[in-house]
Parts: sequence; structure tokens; C-alpha cells
Amino acid sequence: MAKKTICITYRSFKARQESSFCFSGYLLKEYRNRWFVLGVQHRQAGRNLYNLALDRIQSITDHEEPYQENITLDLATYYDNCIGVTKSPEQRACDVVFWIDKENAPYVVTKPLHHTQTLLTEDETGKIFSIRVILNFELERELLGFGSKMKVLGPRILVKQMKQQLQKAIERYHTQQIVQLIRKIN
Repeated sequence: MAKKTICITYRSFKARQESSFCFSGYLLKEYRNRWFVLGVQHRQAGRNLYNLALDRIQSITDHEEPYQENITLDLATYYDNCIGVTKSPEQRACDVVFWIDKENAPYVVTKPLHHTQTLLTEDETGKIFSIRVILNFELERELLGFGSKMKVLGPRILVKQMKQQLQKAIERYHTQQIVQLIRKIN
């Protein structure tokens, strides 16, 4: 990556309107066919890292402002403890323990969720694994994708979050809500 300052006009999915700022990019990263650039916004207190989706960038121009070098991160290992791209340097990895039923365990064995995946135990109902990762949105999405075929056993904060997400999903299937939605599309 050329060490140049660029000015970006960016609009995140959550933003009501676009914003423009100068940016020093450090690393390009792909996750699920979407590319991201990790770097710092200029004139931001604390030099916080930003992870910008390239498809949300509306315009890019060169800028003469000096490039702000990365002096703190080991970019070669920055994402090693992460599923996806959402993380901050302060986050620490923890052991995520999960059970997967016997029918789906072979998929997790042959395509591990993370390179730290370890088989802890198994019985006639399934297998228990652990991975050492930070807790983030992409991890939750990956785990929720297994639905009833998986159960997160720890840490407690993640178990609680998974229960809340699954309860919200169940509520979306409430009969009256579905009837109302069907009426809207007909």
C-alpha cells in the first residue's frame, strides 16, 4: 500500500449522511467478499483505528497532508485472534466453548471456525470445541448460523448474547406479526 494521505467521502450503513475526512490506510482485508481498509482518520483525538468498507467509500482524492505512520500495531498478526474484521487493539481474546450436534460436527472438524479450534470432548450426541477469539459481531453471526445445531457454552457474556439474539428471532416468527407482514406484501 502506498503511504499517501487520502481524503475520503464515506457513508456507513448506519449513517444518515456521508462524512468526509483525511485518512492514512494501513491494511487491506477481505471478509466474505467485502474488502475493508484499516487505518486512522486525521484530526481525530487519540488516533483511533477505523475499519472502512471499500464499497461504502463514495469518493477518494489525494491529499498533501503528511501520512500518519503506524507505530503501534503488528499488522501481520492484528487479525489473528478474530473472526471477521471488527475489533479494536484493546480487545483481548477469550476461550469460546461450543457444542455441535453429531450430524454437523464433521463440517466443523473439516472446516474449522478459527485456526485455534480445539476438540475438547465428544460423545454420542456431538462434540465440544473451543476457539480463542475476540467477541465481535462476525463471531455471533457465524455461531448463530448453526441455529439449533449448536450451543455456546461459554463465556457467560456470549451465552447471554446468543440467548437474546435467538429470543428476538423467535419473536419475529410470532403468528400475528407474520400475518401483518404478509398483508403488507399482498
